[in-house]
Amino acid sequence: MDVATLKKAFGSDMTLVDLTHALTPQIPVWPTHPFFCKEVIESYDRGDLACNHSLGMSEHTGTHFDAPLHFVKGGAGMDAVHLQTFFGRMAKIDARDCSPREAVSVGRIKAFEAAQGEITADDAVFFHFGWDRFWHNPANHPHFLSDWPGLSHEACEYLLNRGIRIAGSDCLSLDCFGTTDFPAHKVLLGAGVLIGENFARLGDLPAFSFLITLPLPIAGGSGSPLRAVAAFAANGQSNTAAALA
Repeated sequence: MDVATLKKAFGSDMTLVDLTHALTPQIPVWPTHPFFCKEVIESYDRGDLACNHSLGMSEHTGTHFDAPLHFVKGGAGMDAVHLQTFFGRMAKIDARDCSPREAVSVGRIKAFEAAQGEITADDAVFFHFGWDRFWHNPANHPHFLSDWPGLSHEACEYLLNRGIRIAGSDCLSLDCFGTTDFPAHKVLLGAGVLIGENFARLGDLPAFSFLITLPLPIAGGSGSPLRAVAAFAANGQSNTAAALA
């Protein structure tokens, strides 16, 4: 599938939104994970023929997916995830009114469905907490790295019963800050559902769009940084999986 195919499905007024944070040494990371590092290996300024950098980071740096292996011993690594998982319909649930450390209830998901339509099998479901507003300015990183909301155990089970393929948010983790039982990582990853974290610009999306993601096929990887893009018609009406049939 290429951009021309997407435009045919959504119309000439198709909008693309980049959901990916740029990788820089200043980005916030999980406290036990390494910072992103980029080191010059070859440089025009040094008289080299080409430009080249070495990179240092975690599998969970920046906008990324968690693979089942991240929390499930013997679970699938990133390279073993079926390609079709990375493409498909995406629901965006506005949860900006959540309190710090609040666990999203099933009621909030049902309210979204009542207003926008049901979440169906193979959907990706992302929660827009508005946490990416703390991402860019290092002065706000203490806010980004604490008190974020997440999913309740009941919400995870509800989404699992809906047959979703991916769940995610714009926070450092899909589980609430301070959790000790990690329901999202245990319930969802345990069932083979990918988790997306540190997504950007979810607020620019309609309730439903088409998600395109390309993680690295890291052999035995517990996750991977990725490029994520959402596509939808400008009127927000032609953004269902059926449009691509």
